[in-house]
Amino acid sequence: MFRGLIAFGHSLAGFLTPESIGLVLASTLVGVIIGALPGLTATMGVALMTTLTLKLPSSQAILVLICTYVGAIYGGSRSAILLNIPGTPASAASCTDGYALARQGMAGKAMGIATSGSVMGTLIGMFFPALFTPMLGEFALKFGAYEFFWLAVFGVVVSATLTGGDALKGWITGFAGLFIATIGGTASMPTSASTSGPATSPVASRWCPRWWARSVSPRSWSRCRSAARR
Repeated sequence: MFRGLIAFGHSLAGFLTPESIGLVLASTLVGVIIGALPGLTATMGVALMTTLTLKLPSSQAILVLICTYVGAIYGGSRSAILLNIPGTPASAASCTDGYALARQGMAGKAMGIATSGSVMGTLIGMFFPALFTPMLGEFALKFGAYEFFWLAVFGVVVSATLTGGDALKGWITGFAGLFIATIGGTASMPTSASTSGPATSPVASRWCPRWWARSVSPRSWSRCRSAARR
């Protein structure tokens, strides 16, 4: 269970070098400046920094890009609190309470709350993925056709419900799009006899084409063939 945390600790220890720490400080400062400037988003900051990391080692290049992104997301709260202009779209919510506090002479308190929230959110966002990613990865690899189908249905239902208004219209539109995408994707895949794959009956070939055998696990393929024969 803790092997993810152990690997995460080893990765952090590998970055405890003067060069890596200097890159972290410099890229975070650049990210804060980019985020504080309205019109320059975190995505644009990462795109701009990508050209400067081409000759760096892969680990340090990714470190620079991550620090730039995190710094930009945090830097957007500065202009949101002081000017009521979010530097990044993620800082739009900071305008509601942060600018109101700034008008009351408590801009420092508002920026302190934003800084504390950014630090705690980043630490939690690193700790829990490192803890649960190995377990979630093993669970996700067991997904088959049935699990992906119900996951797609769940996504359509949730998206239609959260859009507001008439949820029924959202459900109908979502399921129609899911049906069209499924039919179109199935029709565009090769199902000829020359395609390599496990042999099966004509019924199973129609419902479980051979191209699918290369993209799913053998367990899911067997389950599909059994269902097709029934």
